[in-house]
Amino acid sequence: MRTLVVDDDFRVAGIHAARVARVDGFECVGQVYTAAAAREAIERLNPDLLLLDVHLPDEDGIAMLRSLQAAGTDVDCIVITAAQDLATVKSAMTSGAVYYMVKPFSFDRLRTQLEAYRNWRQELDSASTADQATIDSLYNARSAGVRPAAPAPRLQPTMQKAYDAVRAAGGSHQRR
Repeated sequence: MRTLVVDDDFRVAGIHAARVARVDGFECVGQVYTAAAAREAIERLNPDLLLLDVHLPDEDGIAMLRSLQAAGTDVDCIVITAAQDLATVKSAMTSGAVYYMVKPFSFDRLRTQLEAYRNWRQELDSASTADQATIDSLYNARSAGVRPAAPAPRLQPTMQKAYDAVRAAGGSHQRR
C-alpha cells in the first residue's frame, strides 16, 4: 500500500512515515506539509492511502479531501489529527475518510488500523458481488481490531454533573 503522509509538522510527518514503513505491505512514498504539496504529490506519486492531518497551513485537510473526492481522485484517506470535536469527525466521515485517528497514538494503534485498512482494501478489491454479507464484512473490516472506548459510568445525577464538568475541563482521568 503506497502511503503519502500529509502533516504540517515535519517532525510528526517523519514519525508517521517511519511507522508506516514498519508495517508489512505498506510503503511511505512521501511526506508533505501543505495541501498544495499534497495535491502535487498525489498527482505524481499516485498513492493508495493518505494519512491526512486536518490542520494544514494553506487549506483545511477535510476540505482538501472533499475536493479530491469531488474530482474523482482515487485515493483513500485516514485522517490523523488532534481535533476531537464531533463536528470535525462527522465532516471527515461524510467527506470519505475511511477512518479517523486522534493524535497522539501509539505505533501499535497505527499498525492495527493500517492492517485493518489493508485487509478491507484486499477484500474490497477481490469481491465480485455485493450481497449483504459482503457489504457487512466490508463495513466491519475497516476498523477491525479496534475496540470502542468503555462507556461512561452511570452515576447519580450530582456525581454525573461533577464528572461531566471534569471531562469538559479537559480532565484525563476516568473512573474505572
